[in-house]
Amino acid sequence: MLLDFLFFFFACIPIFVCFSFLVYCLKMVLFEPRGAPIRFNRKRQKVYVYEYQRSIWPWKRWHPVIKVFDWADINAERVLMAGHADWGHRIYCAVCKPGTLEVMDRFILTWTVGSVFDAYGLWSHCCHYMQAKPVPTAPLLTKAPASWTPFNTVRWPADIDRESTTGPEVTCTESCH
Repeated sequence: MLLDFLFFFFACIPIFVCFSFLVYCLKMVLFEPRGAPIRFNRKRQKVYVYEYQRSIWPWKRWHPVIKVFDWADINAERVLMAGHADWGHRIYCAVCKPGTLEVMDRFILTWTVGSVFDAYGLWSHCCHYMQAKPVPTAPLLTKAPASWTPFNTVRWPADIDRESTTGPEVTCTESCH
């Protein structure tokens, strides 16, 4: 009797582990957004990054974290990816302490692009946009980014959605009447 129970118990462990791995993979494919959606707000000089925090436990809820950075604190880092499955250039944004080059956080601006000119062009486009300089009207990358989720998984909180898409409130003093 005890032997049968132990055999059944230890036979169920691999099934549970395989099922948990399957749930983990399905959650990544169906619910995790590709990359980190980013919003640039020129009027506020802020950058809003939507990062999805994944846990190794498939049964735990995965929450997004919204990070807000000042544009003046962001520097670009170009990285050459030379792997067998991922070759090309990426742009990471390093968020530094104000007035220094001490990195406090990083986020990815673009996934791998084949040409270094495309990577630099994207960063230049972002800089021109945030500095209110003219930006090219033709898109740098014409191919839509791959999204393997069957539905929209990016849901900005209402207050961040409003803040990231509008300018600061202008208050009028007595001198402007």
